[in-house]
Amino acid sequence: MDQEEEISQTSTCDVAASKSHLLDNEHVQKNQKSVIVDRRVIKHYGRRMKLNCRHGYNILILQNGEVSSSDDDIDSNCIMEFTSMSPGHVRIRGVEANLFLAMNKDGLLYGEADPNNNSTIFIEQPEGPYSAYLSLKYQRKKWYVAIKKNGKIKLGPTTKRGQHATHFLTIVV
Repeated sequence: MDQEEEISQTSTCDVAASKSHLLDNEHVQKNQKSVIVDRRVIKHYGRRMKLNCRHGYNILILQNGEVSSSDDDIDSNCIMEFTSMSPGHVRIRGVEANLFLAMNKDGLLYGEADPNNNSTIFIEQPEGPYSAYLSLKYQRKKWYVAIKKNGKIKLGPTTKRGQHATHFLTIVV
């Protein structure tokens, strides 16, 4: 009888411990605002916003890594997550595509899967009520994130500070 009671108590403790472990994991995930995408955990630390250009278009990152724009305010690909890297430096992730906004050597914006890539960091520069996003990697060349009047993404070498195409409002979602 004593052995059966010990086994019963041990299994009850193990079940209780495993339940509390699960609760702890759920609690940690809720507190860290984790998001599970493709069976891997991605921590959600930043604020979710839309980048709305002065011309009326939102930047969006598609699943295939293409960066485009949309004048549709309800497009889920427009929701971005901003993570501060240091004062004035941000990393922008497309929530739906789980890709980071990046700029390549030709000044083309694209979606990057590797968050540690230096091309995914932008310098946020306030310009009145707007913000401009300068590529950290190409800051000496002064390449900005920009959308033309017709809604097409503007290449980095054709941008300058103060252009209407580089002015963005961040709209909290």
